[in-house]
Amino acid sequence: MLRATTNRILRSLRMFSLIFIGGSIFASCGKEVAVQTIPNVPVNYTIYDNSALGIKLLKDGMVSITSLDVENSAIGYGGLLVVSRSITPAAEDFAYDLCCPYEVKQDIRVRPVAENPFVVRCPHCGSVFNVAENGGAPIDGPAASTETPRRMRQYMVVRQPDGIRIVNY
Repeated sequence: MLRATTNRILRSLRMFSLIFIGGSIFASCGKEVAVQTIPNVPVNYTIYDNSALGIKLLKDGMVSITSLDVENSAIGYGGLLVVSRSITPAAEDFAYDLCCPYEVKQDIRVRPVAENPFVVRCPHCGSVFNVAENGGAPIDGPAASTETPRRMRQYMVVRQPDGIRIVNY
């Protein structure tokens, strides 16, 4: 009797699990969820407001960092792209990996588009990404047209009294 009751309960739990999992899969169909393709590597870099790089960031609104100039720093997989709060609609600083998330090669890096300060383009595949809002989401090209869009890897920017520090999440 106890065994029969236990078996019925187990069957009910299995059925509930199958229904729940099946419903979850069905509910997620058709939704585009951006995937992260850039490897998660260390990032630890500081830009001081009064440094040449800090002044360039404030003046141009965006800087690319492709080599280390400070010991114990790390600039991600393909380098860093830092976007100043001076050009973003939300008045926030953003930092991304320079590596194109569609190509995923350290030496293929996105570049700013001269006519639009909010976007960067991959010179190899032509993918275009919004870096001033929407977390580096693809807006054109193969990174946007795949079944699962490929978003740029974003890093955390911590505002400090004398500059900004960029680190992994």
